Amino acid sequence: MSQPNDLHHDSLLDEAVDCLNRYTPFAAQRRVTFTREGNRLAAHITRTDGTPIPDSADPLDQKLAHLPGQKVVIRPFFLPMAKSPWQDKAANEFTTVDFDYAAILGYGLNPDGQAFLKGLYFLPTDALLDGQTPGEDGVWRIRPATYYVHQLSLDPRKKFARFLYLVERITEAMEYQYDKCGFFFSVSPR
Repeated sequence: MSQPNDLHHDSLLDEAVDCLNRYTPFAAQRRVTFTREGNRLAAHITRTDGTPIPDSADPLDQKLAHLPGQKVVIRPFFLPMAKSPWQDKAANEFTTVDFDYAAILGYGLNPDGQAFLKGLYFLPTDALLDGQTPGEDGVWRIRPATYYVHQLSLDPRKKFARFLYLVERITEAMEYQYDKCGFFFSVSPR
């Protein structure tokens, strides 16, 4: 029998924000901070020199200026990494691609039966959708366990972090998305 998802999703989202913000100090020209916004996450990009991104002459910043408030919308997906009492299928399905990044939250269960963040896979929407198509009913059904190459370290200061400068990874992906589509998925012309 499945239990309500709200509490385990809420705690995992909060843990993901804490984990992602551990990458904030690793900044060069731009910095990224993360917040939770309802059932989504957001990456807020700023310049380290204090110049507002829309006022910058940098070509990448001119593209990022098309993101309202320079906010990258991140959609969470849930991946049980142990036997789970919850059903995450509905939370991992979507009909509208209205997000720029995906965060796959791999979770385990502690002895008290509470979920904890065990793995974090962070990838741009382009990578998530590559080779995927929605079903005949228009619903996208991804398999979260297939994106292991996008795994982040839960603590970049204690374990080698392949993507230590996460802000660079995010801005490169956003530039690619803008160059490829002419817009960002989170603000696409529908």
